[in-house]
Amino acid sequence: MIKQSSAFAALLLVVFGFIQGLTGQVEMPPDKVKCEFTISQDGCEATLIAKITMVEHWHINSIVLPEGTFGYATSLNFDASSDYKKVGAVREPKAVVELDEASQEMISYHNGTVYFKQKIKVVSEKDFEIKGSFSYQTCDESKCLMPYTEDFTIKVKGCSEEDVSQTEIEKNFIEEKDGIAKDKDGTSFVKVNDQWHEVPKGNSAPFYKKYLTLVDNDEK
Repeated sequence: MIKQSSAFAALLLVVFGFIQGLTGQVEMPPDKVKCEFTISQDGCEATLIAKITMVEHWHINSIVLPEGTFGYATSLNFDASSDYKKVGAVREPKAVVELDEASQEMISYHNGTVYFKQKIKVVSEKDFEIKGSFSYQTCDESKCLMPYTEDFTIKVKGCSEEDVSQTEIEKNFIEEKDGIAKDKDGTSFVKVNDQWHEVPKGNSAPFYKKYLTLVDNDEK
């Protein structure tokens, strides 16, 4: 009886170990790809950032795939909302593009750590949240795991155009003298009564400053 019990216990250990081994072999996409979603905000201008980190030897396809490729394209989606407006499309870093010997088709992918970015303009004066999803399929040299979608939520601070202070404007100046300045994009500004004003195209900064000064004096 003791021998039978010992044999049965040994059998259970073998079966348990076998099942545990099988469980350990199950690979899930989140085990290979870590996602972190943040925001960089400056007043009403903001950039939503997805930091994607893949373990060594694993990759995800790019958002834009070569023509004729049957791979699963990565996508970064944001729920529509009246609280903000998207500015342009999602920006992705330069992908690795090469010929896949097995399928004989061009593939485009990212590995290591990459950042996907989406610029937005905040139009809500109240704080709000942006919800979205990140969809991808991760592969190594021999196989691909099932496509996977991860949901996320990003908190955004509300603002109004009036909230954009003079300091925010001035921090982009590369030169300033006597109430006339120019920013890094080449846009000129003039200062009248402690307020900076963008100079319209076709006008010189000295002329526009004089014009605004005369208008301001007339209003007084």
